[in-house]
Amino acid sequence: MFNFEKKYIMRIKYLILAFLSLILLSCTTDREIPTNNIAIDPNSLLIHYWNFNSLTGTQTLINPDLTLLPSSGACITYPGTGAGYMDVFTPGYDINSQNNDVAGTGLRSRNPSDTRNLVMSLPTSGYGSIVVQFATATTSSGASTQNYSYTIDGTNFITEGLTTTTFNPTTDPISSLVSLDFSSISGVNNNPNFKIKVTFSGSTASGTSGNNRFDNVSVKGIYLALPAPLLQLHYWNFNNLPAGTLTSVNADSSLISTSTATITYSGTGAGYMDQYASTTTLNAQNADISGLGLRFRNPCDTRNVIVTAPTTGYKNVIMKFATARSSTAGASIQNYSYSLDGINFITTGLATTSFNPNIDPIYDIITLDFSSITGANNNPNFVVKINFGGTEASGTSGNNRIDNLTFQANHI
Repeated sequence: MFNFEKKYIMRIKYLILAFLSLILLSCTTDREIPTNNIAIDPNSLLIHYWNFNSLTGTQTLINPDLTLLPSSGACITYPGTGAGYMDVFTPGYDINSQNNDVAGTGLRSRNPSDTRNLVMSLPTSGYGSIVVQFATATTSSGASTQNYSYTIDGTNFITEGLTTTTFNPTTDPISSLVSLDFSSISGVNNNPNFKIKVTFSGSTASGTSGNNRFDNVSVKGIYLALPAPLLQLHYWNFNNLPAGTLTSVNADSSLISTSTATITYSGTGAGYMDQYASTTTLNAQNADISGLGLRFRNPCDTRNVIVTAPTTGYKNVIMKFATARSSTAGASIQNYSYSLDGINFITTGLATTSFNPNIDPIYDIITLDFSSITGANNNPNFVVKINFGGTEASGTSGNNRIDNLTFQANHI
């Protein structure tokens, strides 16, 4: 009798453990199956990030949606031979999404994939303790195995020191988190040539249908004891401006908030802001095209361009933008000043306080260097003002134009 009861109790325990395991698996977000547990340094910053949510159609080269190194050449490509190519799928995944991004669209590498490689160019200039993570899955006829290697010279790919070199992705819609830990590989640190290569294998990789899927690619690392690189704090490329009169223009990207980094055209009179077809790529970031720019229409002598650019958590601020005027009717003088309290404007310590713009299509880059003005550092109330002068500024036609406006700074 005793043995029977003992066996019965053990059977009940096994059933309870199996039930609990089923619950835990079913409650995992997006059915996440991590490759391994990696402890990321709490001081790490998001260096590069692809959420792929703005992609449509076939892709050949994909720039990051967010990067701290905008001129570094970070990108994702799918080189090789054969009919395979990259495009998008929907819905994407929640796994590893940053900044509360939605699961919009993701990237897929289509079969045949055994003759191509997914190459992630991930410069790490100024950063170390690198960890790369992404969500991934395969379709029923997609390649069953992903193989990972890296290069520190931009050409030769190796696996030395990499604990995860292969992975068998789950089938969509069940996705997995892959974590590639380079934190102990010193050659990856501060390296403009760092890349990761994903190759595909398995009997299905040579097929004419099926694909592997990727979403929310993140590259994180910490500042090294090196001269800190200038980061792209706020950036306006203006390429998504709507038609018509504009009252406020938010930054296209910001390390703080696109909703608090804004441009307005305050004052009185008939002058207003709107978009125009820009012809310049001066100061463009991330290989942006010369799409649209922002213009300030006459009369402009009764209005001021107010660029609100909080610098909370940042120092050594430098502002740059491309500028021109529409014709001889556009205002011939631009005057620059700044405010540390959001109200009172001064020019103290500012080397460039005035400029005479050329006529479009001849553009110049204006650089306003606030790096020696300590009050501009870590300042939520930092504002730059542009006002206009010259006899043309009171006219009823003509305008001044700006494009590709950046604020760069060092993280404190």
